[in-house]
Amino acid sequence: MEKSNVNIIKKEKSIIKNLAKFAWIIYSSIAAICIAAITIINSTWIYKLVVKKYDLTTITGLSEQALMREYRGLINYLQNPFVDKLRFDNFAMSTYGEVHFYEVKKIFIALMIIVAIFIIALAGWFIFNKYKKGSINIRGLLKNFNNSANLLIIFFIGIVVLYFIDFSWAFTMFHKIFFRNDYWIFDPRIDPIIIALPEELFMICGGAILILLVFIVIAVKWGYYRNRNNIKSYSENNGIEV
Repeated sequence: MEKSNVNIIKKEKSIIKNLAKFAWIIYSSIAAICIAAITIINSTWIYKLVVKKYDLTTITGLSEQALMREYRGLINYLQNPFVDKLRFDNFAMSTYGEVHFYEVKKIFIALMIIVAIFIIALAGWFIFNKYKKGSINIRGLLKNFNNSANLLIIFFIGIVVLYFIDFSWAFTMFHKIFFRNDYWIFDPRIDPIIIALPEELFMICGGAILILLVFIVIAVKWGYYRNRNNIKSYSENNGIEV
């Protein structure tokens, strides 16, 4: 009877451990997407290229410098939790526009929180393994990251399919999923900022995020397969399937 109870406890611990690993794999994938998104959004040089490519200075009547200031101000508002009011120097903004940008801000803050938790958890894992276990299990970490990379590949394929089939439809569906209103449908007469933020900007940023994710996947896969033999040996010694 006692032996049976011990086996049940071991099985429960194994299930909990596997669920924790699965949750970490999913969370790592989400964190990678968030990191890529934050990196690209902060790459203001992309907006500078869009300004030149789509001649936004002529369309808006503003200089490149003025447009860049407005864009940097918008990015700062979206990411800085201590900035509670969005102001443009050259664009009027309706109440609907303010509400939409505030909703976008909440999404950006959520992305940053996800990344922060990921970094803290990863740092905590390193510290725990270093000072409690005496060694850092890089091989196990690479195995988990490799599984996360596999999820990213699936995500990449799905997004690329939508991206090339109909970006406008995918863009619209994204807003319908993440926003409970239609305030994102800007009227340029009352929210002229939308003229300075053409759909092509979001298409290019989306493509750049996907490209960055490809580099992340390649880096993880390279690290995993470079240490494949060590990971396989570690897994076999610990009764883990690779």
